[in-house]
Amino acid sequence: MYLVHARFETVLPSQVPWDIKELSRSLLLPADHVEHLSVHRRSARHFVLGFYLLAGSLAEAETRAERVSLRLLGTGALPPARLLAAEAPLMVPEAVLGFGAP
Repeated sequence: MYLVHARFETVLPSQVPWDIKELSRSLLLPADHVEHLSVHRRSARHFVLGFYLLAGSLAEAETRAERVSLRLLGTGALPPARLLAAEAPLMVPEAVLGFGAP
């Protein structure tokens, strides 16, 4: 399973709706192989969909997240937005393991 973040910016004057999580989840299909979806509102115009995907490789997971993201945008149910990136988030090993923090 891979975590891929898809970052979006809404097209003015659109803003991120408060029910973006429910909207996004309702549009997923079994063929998407999304095990879990998280949503992060970054600002009134920016949001991130965090896809937990079953895939054979990271490249496959990132490609699938991009494809699913574009399909979700194409339904018209989400606010008009452009996909900025769909990629695995980078994590600082020290933060994950608890090293280096006082």
